[in-house]
Amino acid sequence: MIQRLPCVQCGDLIHPDTASANAGLCMPCKCGYRDRIEEGKRQRERDREYAKSAESLYWQDLVRRVHKTSEGFHGLRAEEQTYFAVSCLIGEVYNGGFDQFFSNSSGAYYLLALDGLRALGADASAALLLKAKEVLFADRRVPIDRAERMGLMPTFKDESATEWAQLEPLDKAFWADPDKLGERCRTYAHENQLYAAG
Repeated sequence: MIQRLPCVQCGDLIHPDTASANAGLCMPCKCGYRDRIEEGKRQRERDREYAKSAESLYWQDLVRRVHKTSEGFHGLRAEEQTYFAVSCLIGEVYNGGFDQFFSNSSGAYYLLALDGLRALGADASAALLLKAKEVLFADRRVPIDRAERMGLMPTFKDESATEWAQLEPLDKAFWADPDKLGERCRTYAHENQLYAAG
């Protein structure tokens, strides 16, 4: 059996040939990506802890009730609808920008998300959402029907549409989180006892 040696920097056990070839360092330490590995481990642990939180458990239950019950979204209390619409907006814009929010089923919640941002006092985010709506729909209403909504969007099937350049700074401004939306959503949930209701 080969006696493994500790890396001189991180202490992980490594093959003696690796230690000899790399001045006692493991490959992640030698190549400079040990910090990224360790941060990845810490992030996975944070994700595991978050998955057990009241916030995460409530969100999972809310999504289940919207998508897996006959009442769906309309079976939610008004406060839950607000929380759901704003959370969908946050998730979609962080994942793919305002275009993704409007082009996915989440776009049906546009007015509720806008009203929700205002109810949370998230005025900067509400202004960004309004500007994105104007870029994509001008003065037209945002259709609830996804196919109809996508048919009106100039970015649909046109990667060269000038609207992409107009959306980019709005996406970046939203990602900067000027209203601290996560904190506002948690405060709203606690004030309306949503986590306990899930």
